[in-house]
Amino acid sequence: MDWSELVRKAVELGGKTCFVTFDQINDLIDQPAEVDPKDIEALIMALSDRGIDLVNE
Repeated sequence: MDWSELVRKAVELGGKTCFVTFDQINDLIDQPAEVDPKDIEALIMALSDRGIDLVNE
């Protein structure tokens, strides 16, 4: 999955509740251990820009 698709799906998930969990993000990522931390930071910023928080559950 490309990052624009990941952001779209994460926004879709968070749009209903105004938050997404780390577990939900990990479920969307094919290989979470291989993700560059800068990509995760960009995802968090993209969610934040849309008023969606990333939370522990």
